[in-house]
Amino acid sequence: MTHEEYVKKIKELLGPYLVEKPMDVILTGFKGKFIDVYLLRRVTGNIIFRNTDRTELTYTTLGNRLHVEVYSRKLKTPERLTGIHILREFNLLPEGYFHNALSSIDQLKNPVSVLYGDSVTKEGVNAPPIPSRILYSWALSIERYENVSKEITHNALSEQGTMWDAQEGRQLETLFKNIYMYRGHLLQLVSFYNVSAEEFIFGLGNILKTRTYGAEDTVNPRNLENEVLLIVAAAPFEVPVTPYDIIESLTDDEIKRLEEEPKEIQNFIKEKLKEKIRDYEYVQIIDEDALSDIVSIVSEIYNKKDLLKHLVEHLTKEAAEFVEILCKGLSKQKKKRK
Repeated sequence: MTHEEYVKKIKELLGPYLVEKPMDVILTGFKGKFIDVYLLRRVTGNIIFRNTDRTELTYTTLGNRLHVEVYSRKLKTPERLTGIHILREFNLLPEGYFHNALSSIDQLKNPVSVLYGDSVTKEGVNAPPIPSRILYSWALSIERYENVSKEITHNALSEQGTMWDAQEGRQLETLFKNIYMYRGHLLQLVSFYNVSAEEFIFGLGNILKTRTYGAEDTVNPRNLENEVLLIVAAAPFEVPVTPYDIIESLTDDEIKRLEEEPKEIQNFIKEKLKEKIRDYEYVQIIDEDALSDIVSIVSEIYNKKDLLKHLVEHLTKEAAEFVEILCKGLSKQKKKRK
């Protein structure tokens, strides 16, 4: 199949919940078009989700239990960077582009900035900020915090293999601790808000193809495997069911059973999601066959260089048009104020 045929198929499956082009949200305004992707992220290696205290793995209390809680940016940023790496592979990043340090309006003209949101950070450049249209919830462990985390003590080393005090002529021990998530599953919601078919493919592909997360001293660089549990489309309101609702609704016995039988987690959590989501009449749960088709299409495009190149070239062209229209709107607002 060609790129156009794959995109056409996505439009057939999700059409009413997609916009035709990114610039439509500027020309006609944001509409209530939501495509929610519920993800199950399986830990495949030791991973650190560090906060301001390097010895702490963040957690929250739900149902009188502790569960690992991961900030959205800890998962969104690596997936955003996957998109940047793809654009760099095909030489499609604007000249001088540097993640989180944009110095000109032209550097906004790329699919990552237009989908994930961005702004020019250089002082004195009057550029409109771009809001994100791919929104990440915080992620929660399905298992109890104490059953998926462990503390490891490290010793800082010199080039000789140990810390050496030359003046004292003796070895030193410089010990520090990190808490790792070393097993278990994270449940997360990623919501696509007023996106085109190509943007949806791009955002979902970046999720499926990213495998390395966490702080720099995470032991295993391939530490998360991402799976789509459910895709839900909604209009004109967003789906109010979050990972917090699901995890909090689980009983202690259910949590214990899932910890003992991790192979049951996928189907069990999926059914829990469907039970809660069915309460909302304006929501469409994408059936299993359609979900499988969507994931297969995205995977096929990302696995074939020519298809991926076609996708990001199309998105790059539309990103440039998006930023130009956005800047024209800003200019008109300034003239009115004068």
